Formats: sequence, C-alpha cells, structure tokens
Amino acid sequence: MENITASEIAGLGVGAFLLCATIAAPKVDAFISSSQRSSLKMCRRCGDVKLIPCKKCKGSGLVKPGGLFGLSNPMGDLVSDRFESNQSSIPCVNCGAKGHFHCPQCYQAFTESQ
Repeated sequence: MENITASEIAGLGVGAFLLCATIAAPKVDAFISSSQRSSLKMCRRCGDVKLIPCKKCKGSGLVKPGGLFGLSNPMGDLVSDRFESNQSSIPCVNCGAKGHFHCPQCYQAFTESQ
C-alpha cells in the first residue's frame, strides 16, 4: 500500500459510496413512497389498495421448493421465469396461495368506522 495514488483512493471512495447507495436504495425508496402516500392522505402501507403482497411468495401464491440447504437459486430471483411452467412450484402456506393479505391499517380503520 506504499505506492497507492490519489486517483486510486478516490476510486475506492467512489466505489464504497456506490456500494452503500445500492444497499440503501430500497429503504430510501420505501421512505419516499411512504411520505408521498401520507401527503396524499392515502394509507402509508398499501396506498389505498387495501392488499399487501405476501412476503414469502412475493404476491404470486406459489413458492419454489428450496435448493441446496433450503436456499433458492439466486439467479432465479434476478431473471424472470416467464417461460417455465409452474409445475415445480408448490402453493404458499403463509397466505393460503392467495398471494396477498388484507392491509391491517385499512382493516382496523374500516372496523372502527362501523
């Protein structure tokens, strides 16, 4: 590390910043969308859709069986499997194969208004 130049240090700094920005992007996006929903007087969680997608099956209602040690294929999440059949998938037990739940905040407001 004796012969490191200023441009290499700057490159490492920019790379570290880009890595941190990439990791933080989903949280920043969720914060911005939540604040926009509240300014529009919508439900902060579902945006007045009244449904929340299941976290286990990601709203599809089907779960692919796990691979080695129960881990799924990481490339399968990045590349859409539109051309593969769903025969190898099993129904999600978390949501009852519906793919969504009712929004608890909207449901609570609905029951309180009645």
